[in-house]
Amino acid sequence: MTGGLCIASAWSRPTGRFIIRVLALVLLFLVAYRDDLLGRLLGPWEELTARMTLALLHAFKIEAVRLGSQIHHPGGFAYEIYYRCTGLLPSALLTALTAATPVSVRSKLISVCVGIPLLVALNLIRLVQLFHTGVFHPALFDLVHGPVWELILMLATLGIWWRWSRWAAHSNPSRRKWNGPV
Repeated sequence: MTGGLCIASAWSRPTGRFIIRVLALVLLFLVAYRDDLLGRLLGPWEELTARMTLALLHAFKIEAVRLGSQIHHPGGFAYEIYYRCTGLLPSALLTALTAATPVSVRSKLISVCVGIPLLVALNLIRLVQLFHTGVFHPALFDLVHGPVWELILMLATLGIWWRWSRWAAHSNPSRRKWNGPV
């Protein structure tokens, strides 16, 4: 019976409540993260992401044209930016982690207002780098597109949240129960 009490008391602590909140928010997002729900809704964001990517490609003197949310190179390589390529998932994860963190609303707004633009910028760097890889090193495209950039985006998202949560825990003396992530 002692083991059960230890588990129950651990879940009543701020860290346990935080984990439950994050899991609930992530589950809710994953239920909604489907083509039929988000595909059409995020069409303008896909096109904006493609426009920004094309502008960056041109800034780096990489020849490309855009057709809607598709970007083509004259040499034959092309990719399409759809809602899963827009940085939405890392931004949603950062938002869920931030929302679940027991700090002031002001601190949460700072996290979202600084963290999401950082993740969007990193995603644009990813899209430019992937296009470059697809044009000049096509054999590496699947590796870089899959595990490499997924890991980078995941670590960046968690790193931004962790750094912000440490800052929020120390700059918010009214919430001394939350000491930031362990």
